[in-house]
Amino acid sequence: MADEPKFLLGRGETLQRDSRYRGGPNDSKPPYEWQDQAPRINRMLADQSEYFDSLPDDACPDDNVVSKITLHPQYYSRSQFPTDLLREADLRLVGSMPAQVKPAEGRGSKSESGVPSTVLFVAGRRSAFRQLTKVAKTTAELSALANDLLKVEKVGPMTAADRIKGHIGPKKELLEVVLHHDAELDLGWEEDFFDFAKSKGVQLKTSQNYQSRGLLFLPAIANEEAVKKLASYSFVRAIRPMPKLRPLKKPSVMRTQVAKPLVSLPNEPAIDTSFRVAVFDGGLPGDHPFEQWVTAIEPPGKANIGAPVDEYVKHGMAVTSALLFGSVHPGLQPRPYCGVDHFRVLGDETSDHQLYPVLLYIDQILGQSTYEFATLSIGPVEIVGDDVTAWTTMLDDHFQQGQVLGTIAVGNDGEEAWPGNRIQVPSDCVNALAVGASDSNEEGWARASYSCIGPGRAPGVVKPDLVQFGGIAADKFKFVYPGPHIAEACGTSFATPAVMRIATALRAHFGNDISTLGIRTLLVHNADPAKNPREEVGWGLANDDLSALTICPDGSVRVMYQGHLDPSKVVRLEVPLPSGDLDGNVEIKATFCYLCQTDPHTPGDYTRAGLGITFRPHQEKFPKPQPGKKIDPDFPASKSFFESVGKKNEQDLRRDAFKWDTTRHAARSLRGSSLNRPVFDIHYQAREPGSAVSPSGAQKLPYALVVTVTARKHPDLYDKVLRAYPTLAAIRPRTRLPVVVRT
Repeated sequence: MADEPKFLLGRGETLQRDSRYRGGPNDSKPPYEWQDQAPRINRMLADQSEYFDSLPDDACPDDNVVSKITLHPQYYSRSQFPTDLLREADLRLVGSMPAQVKPAEGRGSKSESGVPSTVLFVAGRRSAFRQLTKVAKTTAELSALANDLLKVEKVGPMTAADRIKGHIGPKKELLEVVLHHDAELDLGWEEDFFDFAKSKGVQLKTSQNYQSRGLLFLPAIANEEAVKKLASYSFVRAIRPMPKLRPLKKPSVMRTQVAKPLVSLPNEPAIDTSFRVAVFDGGLPGDHPFEQWVTAIEPPGKANIGAPVDEYVKHGMAVTSALLFGSVHPGLQPRPYCGVDHFRVLGDETSDHQLYPVLLYIDQILGQSTYEFATLSIGPVEIVGDDVTAWTTMLDDHFQQGQVLGTIAVGNDGEEAWPGNRIQVPSDCVNALAVGASDSNEEGWARASYSCIGPGRAPGVVKPDLVQFGGIAADKFKFVYPGPHIAEACGTSFATPAVMRIATALRAHFGNDISTLGIRTLLVHNADPAKNPREEVGWGLANDDLSALTICPDGSVRVMYQGHLDPSKVVRLEVPLPSGDLDGNVEIKATFCYLCQTDPHTPGDYTRAGLGITFRPHQEKFPKPQPGKKIDPDFPASKSFFESVGKKNEQDLRRDAFKWDTTRHAARSLRGSSLNRPVFDIHYQAREPGSAVSPSGAQKLPYALVVTVTARKHPDLYDKVLRAYPTLAAIRPRTRLPVVVRT
């Protein structure tokens, strides 16, 4: 039918074909000559060995100590990892951290504040470090060891002072101890560490530990004096004050003179009863009016959550209402899109800021369930820094393994001075959407002043991912409360389930034709930043109009690609366009999202997957041939799209092109005559800590891509694309799309 809506086209992955990998030039000429580097490195190695020999034996399990090796910025990339140095010295990588480095020569030496690089934490026996000190003095200039030592800007021991983070006072307080710990290699010294801590006056809560890849997190009680002693233990990575629970404000009931209820609720079940959203929050009161759609789940006694707390329960009530109905208006509320399982994870045993029981209980729930959607409006008062927390790594693991679409509130300290206004843990998850608050959903909107800002940690620079209305003093977010009545408050706590509500609307109306990763990609793709800074609103305001998300207006076509990528392989994804030149300007907007494993002990290299994306707009235009080289017909000329083509070094690729970020989004306007079967070449680059080569056993990478092509002088573009690409098919809703009404 001519008037039938032009719905989003699916099966874009049928336009995929294999391609070849072609590397670029290598600028790895060493910044130092060996005759200049050798005496400098030898001096640092000798000083380090002297320090290690001064340590008490009980602080060095099995004689092991930890060194910090700072790489020259020129050797920032994975392929430049000093594998030969670690192998010949019998050392192992136990972690890393990002650092700004201003070297004496080479890349970054002329930058006043330095440029990004990496500090490696490497462990080995003291005897191994002594031997390295001896061998380095006599190694040949062109040896493998010398070549790797040329990559080192600085080397030195990890000291007790390096391990103490934040202010710890003279009185005993709740702390978090983080250890470099491999679950297989380091079992032998666990009990020795517990005894060591006890002997120093530190009380460890060993039953509440959380183990992640490369790190062991433990709650502890100690004072400043005891912490200084504990920090001498070589495998301690960090000791810091335990973060507190973010303050949860209790929404207030609106005052009204109207005798009858301000709101009424529908009698129908959810639009789609085949899936449910897991909400982790403060619980629900016994008289909540959501029984038809919501199951309130109380924690077992062994979870150490405790009894309900009134302000937490009222917060949980508001979060659940926001997920079911959005910000409510007087009258009959819309039918919820899906059911909700509300897990109470806060209580009177967590109100003293002991958050590990909360973390471990959520970990248990996610580990024993198959939810595809989960939302959190709670977390610790802890701004994102260089280290990855237990909260973040736990959620990233579950969201990646279960392909869960998670939404996480960024926090409400946006009015604090920098860096106190930066996004809060665990909204730095790379496998979830971090959500901030806007002051409205209308034209001229801006970030709500209380909403925390980015950037996130690289990878994961763009945070928040999205914003949505969270209420302001003059126009608060409104909820259904028992009665039913209307209550109101402001916060990112409510913007977050409001974004989840849009996600569930897409699933309810389009079913499994759009995966959870596809939903995430659609939300980012259609977000509008308006004129707001990226660090304040991320990719922009989430669009809550399902028609705008899924229906193509005249002169445009939107295509979704969903699939998996093989490690180290290159695939070519065609952007569908009709044959022949297009008149005028053509805009191509593209959004990639993927899920991947993470490594919390190497935060600068946190994600195990990156995408090298090359845009080739015209299949018959080629770069100028280099002297002595023929034109390769498989590689038409490339053009910048995700800001990666033409960048000179790894720092540029990571900072500007988000090389290792799980979301990539950009739009480019080109002349129609410059386009001929444009393609994206996608190179899935896998990595793992401590290796300079791509791991052979890397997982397939689930991805989603949404591309929108707009050619305003071609109102029939959608129909032409469908005729030219018969494998594409419209993704049609199972029920009529709701109409968004603005008031």
